[in-house]
Amino acid sequence: MPAALVAISRDTGYADRLRDYRVICDGVELGRISDGKSREFTISPGTHRLLLKIDWCTSNEVAFSIDTEQVVRFSCGSNLRGLRLLLAFYYATLGRRRYLWLRQDGL
Repeated sequence: MPAALVAISRDTGYADRLRDYRVICDGVELGRISDGKSREFTISPGTHRLLLKIDWCTSNEVAFSIDTEQVVRFSCGSNLRGLRLLLAFYYATLGRRRYLWLRQDGL
């Protein structure tokens, strides 16, 4: 079966350094990524939707297309940085869909 790769690099941050982010593609968990680490996941070619989860909070959802033997790279992290740490309650409630960030590299 033809395959493609999704490569994700997670930055390091204080807020979630001890917790893994769940990598969700098309509603299915591919695996988890730890603080400051990079991971690759094999997926089928085609159009997909990718997001990250931690507890009940998520990242933005990114739609992308991938061909056979192609590698699509992403970066991710937490929006709780610097003074935003003071907004932890907001990001855990009303901003829970923006708690994490996800972007496709090279765009």
